[in-house]
Amino acid sequence: MRKATTWLLGILLAQTACSASLADGVIKGGVQQSESVSPMQGGADYPSYPQPVMVPQTPRSAPPPPAHHPLNGGVQQAPPQRIQAQVQALPQGFLGRWNVMGQRSKVEAITPEFQANAEQAFALNTNNQWNINGNPGNYTMSNGQMSTQIWVDKVEGGTAFIRYQHQIKNTMAQEAIVMSLTANGLQFNGLERISIVKEGVPQPRCKVTYQLSGQRQR
Repeated sequence: MRKATTWLLGILLAQTACSASLADGVIKGGVQQSESVSPMQGGADYPSYPQPVMVPQTPRSAPPPPAHHPLNGGVQQAPPQRIQAQVQALPQGFLGRWNVMGQRSKVEAITPEFQANAEQAFALNTNNQWNINGNPGNYTMSNGQMSTQIWVDKVEGGTAFIRYQHQIKNTMAQEAIVMSLTANGLQFNGLERISIVKEGVPQPRCKVTYQLSGQRQR
């Protein structure tokens, strides 16, 4: 009787161990583990982990698609349209060669050090030769050996609002110019605002303003 009991107990223990082993081999969600993944490369002593294998699942029927409800109370929306920026044309009277005189009227800087540097770097009076040429969307202005593309923001009667920018060492000079032609078109009065900015700095280091007067060159 004792031998039979011992034999039966051994069978029960073996079945229990086998059931526990199968339970450890199943991951929640129906993914069964088998084989092993080799340790990660690079010299690190990572342990081996079982390789997951998908176990087929009984397919479930997909829920019906939601009913379509038009937006804005039944008004169907049209696809968005791309808005194109209008290209401003610079009137012929602004093109050509100009002798431009400038007089510095204001210097604004974020620190006293930049204020002193700007007052030293930007002359009180300037004299330049501008040559403005081109077509709508592709205008250029040259000053001696330097030439740069300019953008026309708007034109109101005999007044044009122009801007351009150029590199100065590790900063950028952003310039905005207002030119107002006289009645005969041979002269203009204007204003030039120069902002010195640096990438990553939220505000300009300094702003310099010049009063301008131009004389057409024939």
